[in-house]
Amino acid sequence: MDDTQSNKDLSRAAALVDDVIRRLGLDPERVAIQVPAPSRGWSLLRGSAAVAIFLRPARDGEDSPQLRIVAPILRIAAGDPLGLCRSLLELNAGGLGAVSFGLQGDRVVVVAERRTLDLEPAEVEYLVQRVGAVGDHYDDELIARFGGTKVTDLS
Repeated sequence: MDDTQSNKDLSRAAALVDDVIRRLGLDPERVAIQVPAPSRGWSLLRGSAAVAIFLRPARDGEDSPQLRIVAPILRIAAGDPLGLCRSLLELNAGGLGAVSFGLQGDRVVVVAERRTLDLEPAEVEYLVQRVGAVGDHYDDELIARFGGTKVTDLS
């Protein structure tokens, strides 16, 4: 995909995300976050989960820009995280509906990723809501079982 088409597709996807954010009752400009151009980013709170939405241009071999929605939900407690990792993999295999758990450094995240080709507003809204709902649902349970702290806790 050439840069011109990728940027055009990225702008279309960004307008779609802006519309979804408005439908959620938020101002897209107020929740925008700084990311390297031409990528775009937004951050919003869904329950106790801080959900970040990213759009990035297509890379070599990709047919469209990519949408990534991620919610870091907890900082892992010190010690051996094997039990936590096993539990996260079991939750992934149990079917979380278009999202999955992962690790980024010392954080557990909920993530959904999709190409923007044929992206529809209802799908963006579903993924934002789903990432937030899964993060909000499991953060307390995982902390109770394995320790750690919520990423959104200031302390």
